[in-house]
Amino acid sequence: MTRFFFHVHNGISVFDDVGLELPDIEAAEAAAIELFGEILNDGPDGPLWQKNTWRVEVSDGPGILARTFLKVQFSITRTAINPTAGAG
Repeated sequence: MTRFFFHVHNGISVFDDVGLELPDIEAAEAAAIELFGEILNDGPDGPLWQKNTWRVEVSDGPGILARTFLKVQFSITRTAINPTAGAG
């Protein structure tokens, strides 16, 4: 088993200093996606909703010098809505 660390970045960085022991990188990827689900479930009032772009980096250590194995990114893009467009 390998210990993977899940660091969240969204304008601020929250570094995981505990990590999870998982069998492989596929399990770490699934755990990163699950973490995204938890962030999204917190809703717009959650502490990690300050920006519309988030990234989880999965690495082999707790600090910024750790080797990153994968990055999972999520972003929200808004476009202007013209309520009168198409009215006729």
